[in-house]
Amino acid sequence: MGAHATGDIYAIVNIDLMPNEQVEGEKLLIAYLDQMKRDPNILRIGLIQQVGGASNHFILMETFANEASYRRFIELVAVRRFRGVLYPYLGSPWDERLGREVLP
Repeated sequence: MGAHATGDIYAIVNIDLMPNEQVEGEKLLIAYLDQMKRDPNILRIGLIQQVGGASNHFILMETFANEASYRRFIELVAVRRFRGVLYPYLGSPWDERLGREVLP
């Protein structure tokens, strides 16, 4: 009885690009998505762009089978490199939150 969580790990990242860096920042985000779709650690990856006045705000969603897969993923050279390259385009700090889906 009550809610329970699945085993999948979700990494939700709020990404705010500086408005004057949005075009280049978006290119980096799209290239990252294309590259990471092939990584065996990740089950799903997606990017949502805010509608309305703040089109420089994004939500990056990554799904992993378990926490070990997530930990392996964030240690990849390509992931660390992406985060470092994206950093100068950010208008706010990297805001990543981990969670599990709650099911009834």
